[in-house]
Amino acid sequence: MTNNISSKTITALDDQEALLQRAADEREAIFNRYSLGLDPKNVVDPWENPTFELYHITDKYGFMHDSRLPDTRDSQELQRTKIELERDKKWMKMLANWNPNNEKVRRRVFKGIPDRMRWPAWKKLLNVDELIVANRDKYASMLALARKYSTEVRQIDSDVNRQFRDNVAYRQRYSVKQCSLFNVLNAYSIYNPELGYCQGMACLAGVLLLFMQEEEAFWALNQLIIDRKYAMHGLFIEGFPKLTRFLEHHDRIMSKMMRKLHQHFMKHNVDAILYSIKWFFVIFVERIPYSLALRVWDIYLLEGDRVVTAMAVTILYLHKHELLRLNDMDSIIEYLQVKLHKNFGYNDDYVIEALERMMKKLKDLKLDVAPPAKANEFPVRPLGQFIEADIEKKIGRRRSEYTDNEKQVITDVILRSEQNAVEVQSTMSYETSECATGDAYSMKTYRSITSLATSPAVSSYSLYSNGFVVTTNNKLYNNDIDNNTTSAYNNGHNNHGNNYNSYSHNYRHSNSYSYSHTMLPLQNHTDAEVDYGHVDDLPPEFNENDANVDDDELSVQNTRL
Repeated sequence: MTNNISSKTITALDDQEALLQRAADEREAIFNRYSLGLDPKNVVDPWENPTFELYHITDKYGFMHDSRLPDTRDSQELQRTKIELERDKKWMKMLANWNPNNEKVRRRVFKGIPDRMRWPAWKKLLNVDELIVANRDKYASMLALARKYSTEVRQIDSDVNRQFRDNVAYRQRYSVKQCSLFNVLNAYSIYNPELGYCQGMACLAGVLLLFMQEEEAFWALNQLIIDRKYAMHGLFIEGFPKLTRFLEHHDRIMSKMMRKLHQHFMKHNVDAILYSIKWFFVIFVERIPYSLALRVWDIYLLEGDRVVTAMAVTILYLHKHELLRLNDMDSIIEYLQVKLHKNFGYNDDYVIEALERMMKKLKDLKLDVAPPAKANEFPVRPLGQFIEADIEKKIGRRRSEYTDNEKQVITDVILRSEQNAVEVQSTMSYETSECATGDAYSMKTYRSITSLATSPAVSSYSLYSNGFVVTTNNKLYNNDIDNNTTSAYNNGHNNHGNNYNSYSHNYRHSNSYSYSHTMLPLQNHTDAEVDYGHVDDLPPEFNENDANVDDDELSVQNTRL
């Protein structure tokens, strides 16, 4: 009997050693491919490297578009180029005498950082150069450790090949920027072992690398994650506590400032989690046009978290009338996730002006800042100290059960959904509300968050660059939280019905869409040139306790700065 137990123990140890060796060999093979980069000796599977098609136009950010490039530059473009060069000179002078607390800096950031100045300006805003000097050789040592010990390498490898594939810098497999993105993410997973790697981080690092060098992007990413002004650690850590806090704050703002739209969303089971994940996780990238996203990033790096809250409300307010015309969940989600990315309907300057007014309005209402963060939103373990992963993580074995933090996420979202339903029911008559608390379908919608409660340390969820895609663990059906039905995001087909098991928001194949509200051309305008009577604007002063206020009837003229 003893001999049998000993032999089983030896066999188990042998199997474990074999799995560890296989994981190490796989990690080394992946790192070798990135080390070779574009070397002809590097083997690339055909499906990994799509045919490099020559498009008619590549914009100034490197993103390719299937449209024809004009033969000549018009006078307006020449004038914009001239103005941009003058602004470059002003920014160079201001960067030489940098003072982030200067009102001139704030005014110019809201006006938009010139493209050629965005690299040095972002580095100033994030204190990148100081961090590099203070942590000399730290990045190189983290990258070396990642090559030997990273447990996230497989997931990072997959995500790198999905990030910004319509950008010339990332399109070719193992290009310079792909290799830099791979290195930054792996090094950071070692530098911040408590967080490890979450797929939303790939998009953040991808944007930074379009303007920075590899080590600069590493420290910029670190600032976004640990600096209290941005505190993205709470977005990516297990349980997503900051996401839950910001969603609750977003609902609070909606219920006070846009009651009618909030009720409309509740009626059609549209919870904020369905449309706003990329708003919070990656600061609106791939949800609004890239040029506008960069303008929001400029302000976010200067002002911090409250910009995200205000921009989320600004988007909904500017497109409120169109959203109220959409009468099902799918069309609302498609509008917010896909159509606004293709054509936002307003020029960038107008949106930023609206954002600035919204920030002022929220501050006046004391809604500009979310409730204080809890301790679990910030790093606890020391950064930059190597902590070797346990056997389960090294092997890549996934947990079979949710942790207490993950279960709490599910409970919080269900409670929030029930609270929203009660609030809506209290302000809507039974005849006009189809989302009353008795509607089981509306309750099931909110359980899609269960798929977000998986652990970032074992890479058991996917936040594709094309949309956040999540998987649901079958063990949840045995939890005490819910023995009936759970829902999960995925990239498959929508499956509607009583057994609502999945929801897809991959709408990349949408056809052209005609906006019914006023479209603003892409150049600047004066009030005399544009009829703003057909353009949504921000609400004037109003009594937030007045339940009879209808945000559709709020005056536009009273909000002009």
